[in-house]
Amino acid sequence: MKEWFSPKELLSIAGMPSTTQGINRKARAEKWTSRKRSGVRGKALEYHISSLSIDVKKALCLEEESATYVVSPIDPLQLWITAFEQLSTEERTIVSSWLMRNGIKDFITFINKHKKDN
Repeated sequence: MKEWFSPKELLSIAGMPSTTQGINRKARAEKWTSRKRSGVRGKALEYHISSLSIDVKKALCLEEESATYVVSPIDPLQLWITAFEQLSTEERTIVSSWLMRNGIKDFITFINKHKKDN
């Protein structure tokens, strides 16, 4: 778990000041444990979690990074089979009849025409 937080990281937490200057002022007034931020020029500070109120600690523990989802490419034939299997019996009959009568090119033309209308 992360232990040190910059004023910018504390901005979004309920009950905290809405500016970095306000957070730094609060930290000085309440004598929070701080250290100079590494890799940053100037007097940039970060504050130790032990200095923060229990509500702020809880909020920090609840924050998570967004999950990254990787979607594997789907084989077009498998996609078609899956979609077709989800149709009702009546819908399958309609799609099959359309394809047998008009062919796949007309089916694609029909879909593209309706896609433009919507």
